[in-house]
Amino acid sequence: FFTALLASALVALLAVTLAVPAAAQPGNGKGHKKQFGAHDQTLIQAARARGEGSVTVIIAAEKGQSDAVANGILALGGTIQKRLDDISYIRASVPIDKINAVGDLGAIQAADIDEVIPLDDPRPDGAQAVAPQPPPGAGTPNINPYMPIGDTNAAQFRAAHPTWDGRGVTIGILDTGVDLDHPALQTGKDINGVVGTKVVSWTTATDPITDGDPSWVRMATPVTTPTFTLTLSQGPGCGPSQSNTFTVPAPGTYRFGRAREYLTGLGGELGKDFNRDGDHCDYFGILLDQATGTIWVDTNQNHNFADETPMHAYSLNHDVNHFGTPGVFGANGEQKALPFVVESVMADEGAIFGPGFGLMPYVNIGIVSGAHGSHVAGIMSATSLFGGNMTGAAPAAKLFSVRVCLFEAGCTAHALIEGMAFAASSGQVDVINMSIGGLPALNDGNNARATLYNNLIDTYNVQIFISAGNSGAGLNTIGDPSVASRVVSVGSYISQATWRSNYGSDSAYVDNIHPFSSRGPREDGGFKPNIIAPGAAISTVPTWQAGQPVGGTYALPAGYAMFNGTSMASPQAAGGAALLISASKQYGNQHAAAQLRQAINSSARFIPRYGAYEQGNGLMNVSAAWELLKANIQTVNFTGSVPVNSLLSGFLATPGVGEGIFEREGVFVGGSYQRDYTFVRTSGPAKSVNYNLSWVGNDGTFNSAAALPMKLNTPNKLTVVVKPKTAGIHSAILNIDDPSTPGIDFQVMNTVVVADGFSAPNYSVVKTGNAERNQSVSFFFAVPTGVPAFKVDLSGPSNLAGTGQ
Repeated sequence: FFTALLASALVALLAVTLAVPAAAQPGNGKGHKKQFGAHDQTLIQAARARGEGSVTVIIAAEKGQSDAVANGILALGGTIQKRLDDISYIRASVPIDKINAVGDLGAIQAADIDEVIPLDDPRPDGAQAVAPQPPPGAGTPNINPYMPIGDTNAAQFRAAHPTWDGRGVTIGILDTGVDLDHPALQTGKDINGVVGTKVVSWTTATDPITDGDPSWVRMATPVTTPTFTLTLSQGPGCGPSQSNTFTVPAPGTYRFGRAREYLTGLGGELGKDFNRDGDHCDYFGILLDQATGTIWVDTNQNHNFADETPMHAYSLNHDVNHFGTPGVFGANGEQKALPFVVESVMADEGAIFGPGFGLMPYVNIGIVSGAHGSHVAGIMSATSLFGGNMTGAAPAAKLFSVRVCLFEAGCTAHALIEGMAFAASSGQVDVINMSIGGLPALNDGNNARATLYNNLIDTYNVQIFISAGNSGAGLNTIGDPSVASRVVSVGSYISQATWRSNYGSDSAYVDNIHPFSSRGPREDGGFKPNIIAPGAAISTVPTWQAGQPVGGTYALPAGYAMFNGTSMASPQAAGGAALLISASKQYGNQHAAAQLRQAINSSARFIPRYGAYEQGNGLMNVSAAWELLKANIQTVNFTGSVPVNSLLSGFLATPGVGEGIFEREGVFVGGSYQRDYTFVRTSGPAKSVNYNLSWVGNDGTFNSAAALPMKLNTPNKLTVVVKPKTAGIHSAILNIDDPSTPGIDFQVMNTVVVADGFSAPNYSVVKTGNAERNQSVSFFFAVPTGVPAFKVDLSGPSNLAGTGQ
């Protein structure tokens, strides 16, 4: 892609495509599911260059075959670091010289090399010609453009049904952790409306040994005396080592460790400063009673644990303590204190380091690793923002917080999976949000991560919502793991009013999609994103952080920020789902994960100005989804396959075959050809069912029969005629619907790209037009094989930068 940014607001995207025949391209027959692809090979080579002797691999085993896979790993000289047999998950360390042999093991669905996934920065870029706006405050109504829960009808739904406000629902949130001091994140309600603590669980899912997470403290020193003396280093620039005598709270047997501010990895937003005193030289002793799980933290640094509050894992009785002094505030209103929780685990160091090591206790100091998680939490379920009427989507919902991200580097792939498994299997969570992901080399939903997320949804019947990614506006930029088939992938919508209120900017249109929002389809033509939801919001951030506004619009108080991204869109959708589940529990209807997906997908509002590949089904509509969900939707399972054609289609799980039409190569204006779908209905009535077929977003490019009878477990063929009339992207949704049942039973996305070609004598193409403020325009060009250069000249009004347009 060639991308040009005009005046910080106008974006033109130009894509280059090679001219090849329009037939689906054959691959090597291997697919990519088990063999490591180019991205994984790059990770392996990087590990080799660093001199590492082993590589960590994430494996999705075939169902019931975890033992066979584990034995195969051991035979390669590897070690098993983690197993979750209920979802056929294995994390293993394998000698680097044997790592490619993992793909030859039997009983593996997919395997990925473990990696750190960057956490997108949700702070909006600076904009030109910002128009100052009135700030939100206590008097702002609940339907507002700052926290636009009215765009999904969440606010209106609650107004019509005041008790269907998220009560009785717990949302799992995998992120950087949730600030436990923010006044808007304090209370939730049970199904009877009884008020209780909002955050019901707070844990850390990073690995105590392998992730280099300094919030995990190795409790290596045994203590059996009332006092003990240790000589401890003070850290770089903090003075010489000191001898300190510590006092235990009561006679007993303990383990000692210490949390140190100066450790590598505690930078980022935390800035290596637990107690917010401006330096990085503090350390805090920790004492663990293994028999009872009681933990003392020397918060006042007087080396006496007897005057400290004994703590237990947060989930037991919601113990919270602080570094620094609560109630003391800085110049910008930020609290000079950091809340924390604790937990302890026994970690098997032998599985990592080999013989000579065994089980070792570790204590986690549970602190947020950034503002991202608290902002997401507020979008889903904040109450009384700014002390007034503004709320998140489902203010009565409770939160199950799992920190899966480090302080500086990002979030490890295995922490995301293991944290998700912990939340889904807990029995406490009704729906899960994860606003984290990245753009893989082949985003077809057949890698290990996507397979495991599908397994989690199927095993625990908990729907997962994941941000689509911020790699747009190009097509086929959908992120992983939102590519997983049963995950609801959420793109980023923004209204004209929110453009103005949160950015001081204008849009010519009422309905918009953020240019950065990742677009579909998947590489195999799969249906992504599924929906869009508001992707900009003023919401909660940790109270120890100053307000974070968009420059030039208005100031925000400490503990509040305006962030944007699909990271903000996904919690809007998850919060809307929490309302639907809350309503279902009180109304008495079913709300299984598949039913919830079908109700949301079938009722979203399609925005005509955008293609299906950009928005999926369109903007989530909570009220409309409820009308379907309360009818006890009976979902039916389908599979669909069709030839696809892109430069990467030979690397698909079934080479040259995908879930939806995706033609990236060799399609020309006025050309006509056919693609034959094969649909199989694998559940539902034994008799043949006649399904209505309809197209959404079709500009005339696609044509098919209006109905298709389908027998159970029988291949059913459908011919689609593709005839594009103009250059550019053409996409549409094919809905397969039993008119006698609520909701749309099955959907496939269809996308073709018609590139402009070059002809003698000039071999040039000129495109003219407007890219309006806050909008994007895409062009595609077919470059013949062997052409040594492709040049793009971009020109526009000479005074553009000074106009603010």
